[in-house]
Amino acid sequence: MKQLVRLRMRPSRNRKSFRYMLDYVDHDGRRRQISLGHADKRQAERQRQEKELELRVNILGPVSMRLTDFFRDSLARTKGQVRATTLSETARAMKDFVECVGDIDVQEIRYKHGEQFIQYCLDQEVSAATVTKKVKHVKRVFQLAEDRGQLDRHPLRRLKPPKAPRRKIRVFTDDECHRLCIAAQQYEEKGSSVKWELLIRMCLGTGMRSGELMNTTWRDIDFARMTIDVSPKKDGEDNWEWHIKDTERRMLPLTADLVKMLIEHQISQPEGCPYVFVPITQYERIQELHRVGRWNVEKG
Repeated sequence: MKQLVRLRMRPSRNRKSFRYMLDYVDHDGRRRQISLGHADKRQAERQRQEKELELRVNILGPVSMRLTDFFRDSLARTKGQVRATTLSETARAMKDFVECVGDIDVQEIRYKHGEQFIQYCLDQEVSAATVTKKVKHVKRVFQLAEDRGQLDRHPLRRLKPPKAPRRKIRVFTDDECHRLCIAAQQYEEKGSSVKWELLIRMCLGTGMRSGELMNTTWRDIDFARMTIDVSPKKDGEDNWEWHIKDTERRMLPLTADLVKMLIEHQISQPEGCPYVFVPITQYERIQELHRVGRWNVEKG
C-alpha cells in the first residue's frame, strides 16, 4: 500500500542539529511539509502514523481498519472535545471490546459482537451498571464513525445494554452526621493538615461532590451573600484547570455556621494558597508539577 505521509529530517541553519517533519499531499492536492519541532524518532513515527490514518480515512471514506487503529483514530479526533476522564473511560471500554471480539476489521463488526461483548463483561463479574456505561461508550464511537463517513452503518445501533436496578439512596441520620463530625475532629487533633470537619460539614450542608470541594478557591466564596460558586477553572499562575462533572455550574447557599467556620479557617491558613481545602504543602507540590507540565486536567 502506498505511503501517504513521509517522515523527513530538516537540518538547522548551522547544520549541527535537525528536526523531523511530515511530508504529504493534503485533501486539496497541495503539498504540505509540517515541522514537528523535535528530533524524537519514536514520537515522530507515531505522529506520521496518525496523519497517515487521518488522510486514508478522509480520502477513502469507509475503509478497512483494525479495531485498534480505528479506536486510536477516534480518540485522536475527539480529544479536546470531551472531558479527559470521559476519554479515558472510552479508551478502557474500547480496550475491553477488542479483548472480547479480537482485533478484527472494523467493517466486520456486527450486532452479534455487541451481544458477545455484553456477555463477556458479565462473565467478568462486571456490574450491570458498569456494563451499561461501557456499551454506551462503544456505541458512541461507532455512531461518530458513521457520522464521519468511516462506516456505512452503525453496527450496534439497536444493541440494548443490560437493565440495572437503581441503587437505594443511603440517607444518614442526624446521629450519624454528628458522629462523622466528631470523628473528623479527633482525626484533626492527631495532626492532620486537612480540615476534615469543615470538609464534612460543607459536604453535608451543600451536597457538593468531593472534587468540587477540593477545587474550591477563596474567590468562589461570597461571605457577604453567604454563597459558594461551584465553577470550572482555567489554567492560571496560582491555580490549575478543572471541569465540573456534567458542566453543572451552580450557586449554593451557605449556613451562618459554615460561613463562621470558613472565616476562621481563612484566618488560620498561611498566605499563598488560593484553595480552601488543599493544604499548603500539597498545593506547592502540585504547583511544581503544574509548572513542568506533569499536572493535567484529569489529575485536577
